Amino acid sequence: MGNNSSQNSGNSSDKAEAFLKPRISKPPLSPKEFFKYLGPAFIFTATQIGGGEFITVPLMGAYLGMTGIYLTPIIAFIKVFGQFYLVQYGVIRGKTFLKTCWDKKWLRWMFFCLMAGCIIHSMLLAGLLGQIAGTINYLIPISNEIWILIIMIIAFSIVVTRSYNLLEKISSVLLWIFLTLITIVAILFWPSLEQWIIGFTPQLPGAIEGLETTSGIMTVAVLFVVLGAGFGPTVSYIWFAKDKKMGMFEPYENGFELNPEDLTEEETRRLDGWKKVILYQNLVSALILTFFSMFIWIAAAQTLHVQGYKPVGWELIPQMESIFTLTYGKWSGLLFIICGAVALFSSILGPLYGFSRLWEESLEQFGLYSKVNIKKENVYRICLAFFASLPMIFIFITGKPMWLFSIASMLSGPILGLLYIIPIPLTYIEMKENAPDLKPTRYWAIMLALFSGVLMIILSLVGLG
Repeated sequence: MGNNSSQNSGNSSDKAEAFLKPRISKPPLSPKEFFKYLGPAFIFTATQIGGGEFITVPLMGAYLGMTGIYLTPIIAFIKVFGQFYLVQYGVIRGKTFLKTCWDKKWLRWMFFCLMAGCIIHSMLLAGLLGQIAGTINYLIPISNEIWILIIMIIAFSIVVTRSYNLLEKISSVLLWIFLTLITIVAILFWPSLEQWIIGFTPQLPGAIEGLETTSGIMTVAVLFVVLGAGFGPTVSYIWFAKDKKMGMFEPYENGFELNPEDLTEEETRRLDGWKKVILYQNLVSALILTFFSMFIWIAAAQTLHVQGYKPVGWELIPQMESIFTLTYGKWSGLLFIICGAVALFSSILGPLYGFSRLWEESLEQFGLYSKVNIKKENVYRICLAFFASLPMIFIFITGKPMWLFSIASMLSGPILGLLYIIPIPLTYIEMKENAPDLKPTRYWAIMLALFSGVLMIILSLVGLG
């Protein structure tokens, strides 16, 4: 009896200690710890570099020269705050914005917009896929169609594992490879002081045939939507944070369903620290994107624009490669084309993963798993097969990669703008009574995020018009 009483007392003590122990890990705010949590930012950055940075930006440089390069840091750093508040919502609530849209009936329309946005963005992936195929086919001529199939099979084989760690490692390696390569390329073509002054003198760009835009405002609209945090990377980032068990995602993964009122003082303090981690991640991503975008703009402006080349169609990167080869020899052209292929390929992986996870969770809200005996992993693979097929269908039907790229950018723009805006008041409403320390407080950042979202919607609609 005595032993049992002692044992029961010990168990109760252990349970009490477990309950009192914070259910949320300390945020990694030291430089060494923070670097370990840069995985989601690396995937996010690697996903972004491709569409806006390796297609739109060099086209701007080719058609405009250094004029308009000032737009790249402005867009990259303004848009990052819309992304920040969306991911922050998930990290301090422990659930995705998608699930919240379903749970709140007045927001359910946004739930369906997110599902539709994945299909729309698949048109943009089709444009990227066409450019990758055209690039590789230039090096190893077979046919664009065969290379499209090969590229998508490779991407599918990587993403089908549903392994966040694998995706993080591949994306991080690819990111640093093409950042190193493009830095070398930019140094080769570094502009003069006079050219920098021209680049940072505010001017509105005109229509660009290579982007299939018909006005300056349409060109800016496409650049604003695809440069930096586009729809695909933005939607996918939240699942990267979830898989990394950041903030409130950790207790949910461990079986604790916490609401703001359930948090201890220490847990609230830790979540506030996780908000800073998300902010720093996004700022690092914006900084990398700014340097990369400016470097690739410089390369195009100093080669293609000077020689009067205006790339169009499937072979944007191969056309740029010819200028490098003529100027510095075959080695520099090969360096650039490898960089382009790596960058474009990496930009497909994140959205394929994120869209498949989003639809997997969407089908869960429809009650699929209670009606059909099927594992989540299998639903994920079915969704992945669907999103791997869509870009190929779009590109095979139209055969116009840049048209798909531009039209998808503007169609997804209004949805992306709403994603930047809605999480801010939503977070404020949910936190103001039960966890006021976690409500949005950086008013300058809030204003930038709202401005970015509103501008995104206006430019997209005007561009479509």
